[in-house]
Amino acid sequence: MKRLYRNGITMLSSILTLATLGVFHCQAVQPDSVTQGRDLFEQDWSPRNPITGNDGLGPLFNSTSCVRCHFQGGVGGAGDASVNALTLAIERIHSQNKPLDNRELLDIVRSVHPGFIQSDGTINNTLPLPHRGGSDAYAVKRKTLLSQVPVEFSQSGGPTNSAEVRYVSATPIKMNWQHGDANITLDARLFQRNTTSLFGAGLIDQVSNRDMAIQAKIQERHPEISGRPSTLSDGRFGKFGRRANVGSLVEFIDMACANEVGLKTRRQSQPSDPMTPGYNNPGIDVSDNQIMAMRDFIAALPAPTRIPPKNLRHAQQIERGEQVFASVGCIHCHLQDLGPAKGIYSDLLLHDMGYESLDPNHAEPKIARVIPLTRYESTVARPPRPGEPGYYGATTPIFNRAATNKQYLFVPPYQPTERMKIVDVSSRERYIELESDDEESSPGEGETRQVLVKETKYVRLIFEPTNFNQEWRTPPLWGVRDSAPYMHDGRAETLLEAIAVHEGEASATRDRFLKLPLADRRAVLAFLETLAAPSNVPQPAM
Repeated sequence: MKRLYRNGITMLSSILTLATLGVFHCQAVQPDSVTQGRDLFEQDWSPRNPITGNDGLGPLFNSTSCVRCHFQGGVGGAGDASVNALTLAIERIHSQNKPLDNRELLDIVRSVHPGFIQSDGTINNTLPLPHRGGSDAYAVKRKTLLSQVPVEFSQSGGPTNSAEVRYVSATPIKMNWQHGDANITLDARLFQRNTTSLFGAGLIDQVSNRDMAIQAKIQERHPEISGRPSTLSDGRFGKFGRRANVGSLVEFIDMACANEVGLKTRRQSQPSDPMTPGYNNPGIDVSDNQIMAMRDFIAALPAPTRIPPKNLRHAQQIERGEQVFASVGCIHCHLQDLGPAKGIYSDLLLHDMGYESLDPNHAEPKIARVIPLTRYESTVARPPRPGEPGYYGATTPIFNRAATNKQYLFVPPYQPTERMKIVDVSSRERYIELESDDEESSPGEGETRQVLVKETKYVRLIFEPTNFNQEWRTPPLWGVRDSAPYMHDGRAETLLEAIAVHEGEASATRDRFLKLPLADRRAVLAFLETLAAPSNVPQPAM
């Protein structure tokens, strides 16, 4: 059975990877490709006329180029709070004096923002809120929503600093209005994601499932820490993104081009303006060759380095800090080496970081079992499928009606809304031989006949509940000196603040650090300050 499980995962991973990224085959990286990739990474994209076959930048986008968000410490680094990506989430709708039917509920949500309403009429309780682009009507709606959060936003679209980040996260957006006979109150909130550094991303791309599975197995025996891989539906482990929900560097670039710059690829559609429904980009904005060139450039970026000590006393302090870093327990998640990623200080696993880190755009659910199976459509009934569109509930609201039937809670779906999902791996048509059903034939003596059947390989995924709205990938600490602010949304301005806001699984480690003598705490910070961005990377020309 264990061998069947491993073979099923391997087969599923290889087949779906090829199916999804068929053009992204392995090949030797050419210097010209790296140069082209850098040019594309730094290129300021502009909108173009659809008559030319594509529409270029937008229509909705967070920035005009990759480097405008990845710039700290050089081209490819992290971004500050000013470029944080924003998501608007509905938390509660309350009718004070009468119940609401589904039509009224849709009307209310649509009046807040039509982007919450899906094409099939269902409600999504989260909505990306790109900083720029869109129709005049969209711009007005965005400005109206943001004006209800009394914080200072930068010209780039995100909050100006970590203090403003914290204020945004703590400030609810409240709306009150009369809808027919009902007095309605709606609570919403902005959630944020801070830009990650890409230095060393080529090495992270080479970290294997086995490297991560070994660390997860080790942590199973730990009384405090219980990291798990972010297992994607195709069996691979996710490694990129704040929630490790992207499996490879090339997929990460593919998604970023579409979601952050509004560049349509062959696999990713650009964000659409809900105020102009029906619009469709007539072409592809960025080609597969261009995606690969950007992958080659980012993969060629060096990993961060260690800054040498200033003198003997500084060297002793750094050495002491590294020892204390390990002794209080930081090293259990911030592992120094992970496979080929030497000096990464991360296990790339998901950890529950506590309620204060909650974000409704959740991590992948935990896949407890993968059962590879085969079906033949002419002889075996199709296995039941869970409801569309998702298997863990991010795209539809989770209603929790109060006894009065007047309150609707759009609460984060802490557990998968389904315990199982069926995933097709591959299918083919082939002829098989069946015995004739001639009634006059004796058993075993009937003639055979050729029957064309569709053979489908699929897997059944069995989920295990976790707090996946609070789970985050352990951020690599290499280059941490040059990647402030910290945490997934940039809420911590300094490394000391970042340590202090650790919660969930990291609470005991945080407390041990805070109880250290002042000299030891300073030694740990001195050690972390030696983890700097590489010095041999191009500097942004912006």
